Amino acid sequence: MRSILKKLDRQQNLNDEEYTSLMEYIEKLRCVSPESYTLFYDKYALLLYNDYAIYLPRFSQGIDDLINFLILNPQIRSQINRKDLPLSVFPTSLHPYLNHMFNNHLNTKDLWILLEDSKGSDSILNQLPRPRQTDIVYKFEEANPYKEPGLKFHFDRIGRYSFITRLQTYRYLNKKAHKDRIEYIASDKLGGIFTNKQRSIYYYIFLSENNTHKAQNACSLLNVALYGIMDVNSSNFN
Repeated sequence: MRSILKKLDRQQNLNDEEYTSLMEYIEKLRCVSPESYTLFYDKYALLLYNDYAIYLPRFSQGIDDLINFLILNPQIRSQINRKDLPLSVFPTSLHPYLNHMFNNHLNTKDLWILLEDSKGSDSILNQLPRPRQTDIVYKFEEANPYKEPGLKFHFDRIGRYSFITRLQTYRYLNKKAHKDRIEYIASDKLGGIFTNKQRSIYYYIFLSENNTHKAQNACSLLNVALYGIMDVNSSNFN
């Protein structure tokens, strides 16, 4: 691994074998050594994002997990913006992220502002497809999650949302997209673009429920949570 990290430091391209080894190493760090993962994140997160479109979360759980927790727990969501909540009402896996964001003081007004910035308003969170009943399914080209740099990490992030049942690559775009985004396709399916250093990939997001209004809400939520943009409801991908 030392030789691979040296290549990263020199911003030299990794071959397929080196890239796969690096991805496996990162996943191992996240699972077994949070302290080492934090050091790795501080040194390489920005480089990996710029050179490989790999999004590394700072913590094992972050904003996507927080929003999904609130989706699944309306009784907690209803208390936000009314009174401060003890950290204990949130899963311990979210505590490092919440402590980092709120400096050990969980002011729910600040939390609500954060969710509003993510378009996680109560009206949207109340009208999303129901939680999936089985494990999410990932479909990659050639059944190789590491074939396209950064794509697995992107799918892992989107897959944290409980209303998604399957993520599936579909085709390459003719040219690189100007920006990544998600669009409404049908009442049970969204489409998205992922772009890495080489190309843009079109993929499908399958939803747990067949409902036009809820699918449009899911599209809006994902667009703002991931990209900070409003939803895209027209099919204008190249």
